[in-house]
Amino acid sequence: MLTMKLVATLLVGAAAGAIATVAMSAVMLGAKRAGVSGELPPERITRTAIEGLSARPLDDHAEHAIASVAHLAFGALAGAVFNLLMTREGSARGSPAIAASAGVIYATGVWLVSYQGWVPGLGFMPPASRDRRGRVATMLVAHWVYGGALGILATRIRAAV
Repeated sequence: MLTMKLVATLLVGAAAGAIATVAMSAVMLGAKRAGVSGELPPERITRTAIEGLSARPLDDHAEHAIASVAHLAFGALAGAVFNLLMTREGSARGSPAIAASAGVIYATGVWLVSYQGWVPGLGFMPPASRDRRGRVATMLVAHWVYGGALGILATRIRAAV
């Protein structure tokens, strides 16, 4: 059974993760507009998944909306797990620098497990080690932004509740 404390921990992390995903998405969109990254992973993953599940492709607007919601949901879920780990390790209280560092380390792990693991494993994209350099750099930096923001936001929100 979920306790109120556990639910609160997960919700704080999910909120921090969702907000951090918005910051991450800004980095990704900037790189795409600058021509550095090419197609972004949330777009490609969504398109490939839809092609595998649907008899007909969706229009670009629907596909983009689904990709955005899925990316936000993934970021919220990852934030909930991060906050749970931070509170279980007794690291819930700490300086913003320590919280940001913990978030960056965590987000680097998420990037590694995703882009060298399940994403290529499911056939969505090549592994990062064989992908376009600009996309790899973009996604790594975007994950660092996510992690830094996640660590700081989760710590601040925990302190406020």
